Amino acid sequence: MSNDPLYHELYELLCAMPTVDAHEHLPSEAEALKRQMDFFSLFEHYCQGDLVAAGASNEDLAFLSDRQKPLLERWQRFKPFFSAIRTGGYARAALLFIRDILGFKDLDDGTVEGISQALKEQNKPGLYDRLLRERCNLAACIECWILGVEGLPDYFYHLAPGPELTDVHAPGAIDQLEARYKRSIHSLQDLLEVMTSAVDKWRANPKVVGIKSAHAYERSICFEKRTLHEAELVFNRLRKQSADRPSPHEALPLQDYLMFQLVARADAVGLAMVFHTGLQAGNLNRIVNANPLHLQPILEEFPRARIDLFHAGMPWVREIAVLAKYFPGVHLNMAWTHIINPVQARSALSEWLDMVPNTKIFAFGGDYGIVEKVYGHLKLARQNVAQVLAEKVREGAYSRAEAEMVARRLMFDNANAFYKLGLEGKG
Repeated sequence: MSNDPLYHELYELLCAMPTVDAHEHLPSEAEALKRQMDFFSLFEHYCQGDLVAAGASNEDLAFLSDRQKPLLERWQRFKPFFSAIRTGGYARAALLFIRDILGFKDLDDGTVEGISQALKEQNKPGLYDRLLRERCNLAACIECWILGVEGLPDYFYHLAPGPELTDVHAPGAIDQLEARYKRSIHSLQDLLEVMTSAVDKWRANPKVVGIKSAHAYERSICFEKRTLHEAELVFNRLRKQSADRPSPHEALPLQDYLMFQLVARADAVGLAMVFHTGLQAGNLNRIVNANPLHLQPILEEFPRARIDLFHAGMPWVREIAVLAKYFPGVHLNMAWTHIINPVQARSALSEWLDMVPNTKIFAFGGDYGIVEKVYGHLKLARQNVAQVLAEKVREGAYSRAEAEMVARRLMFDNANAFYKLGLEGKG
């Protein structure tokens, strides 16, 4: 593929066009600049999951993260784990940054100190614009759950935190809602009125473009349709000052009911609903909770609501495509996927383009808390998209012009339209 002129043409086209990053977890630049940077900074966040999978203990991770320890001692402890994970997608994003941005051929005994110093030197004001605007050519970033944080660039948009309105069974959750929205919540009807106020408030904020659920980390995303009576029974137990507090499992009827109510309100005001599906970050998670097919009851109830399903549903990349084919409102988001498994991401994209409208796919979301890693992930995504589209042209499925049209839709037009960003760009 590296010698294929068509692939290179399409890759250069993708680099030149503005891109909508359809999902991030980046802190403000001010917070990012407080970091103590060195080589290990590029192997935190997702890479730590691979380190654990490769055998790193909690003691190992604590030692590697401790910047008070000598750098070279930490490097020596890191090396055997690095050897095990360096061929995976998570580490590949870090190595691309090291090569392309820092200018080092590899991370090894001879470069670890230079790389660490270079990371410190480039961690200065203007970092986000230099990396995200100049090197990545991003037109916008869709951020998750950090509404009201100051110091974010003006091209950042936000997903509001759905769990604050649906997970009221957690201790103190209702008290927090009362304080935030300045009203008492004595009944389920009071709570629904607060939910309406919250959604209206989010919709009035031009920077809020959707509401996210990450429930797959805590429970199955099989939200069942519940009755008002079932929900009230749980709510009333929550409000009693007694030891008879419902367990998380016993609270499911209320949580399910509130999720349906939240989707209804989001749909009514034109906000997107976003669901985590597929692989969960970290280790030892219950992957079956995240099967996108569990969302069928919600999708049947709201077939035309704008729904963004994250992470390609990995490993259920084929199943999730059926949902996008069945339901008009369902869109497929490849955030995180190109570093989870670049080959599976390519395979999924190729099959999706044969199965669902090309206007329903968002090809990139960095999904990082580390701004430096966005560059490497985006490069992998552009390589994957270029490879898939080049194959479509070579096999006669697409013309060259159609490949360019689809590329623009995947990287810019689709997310821009779905999230109503109103950005100018060639379509």
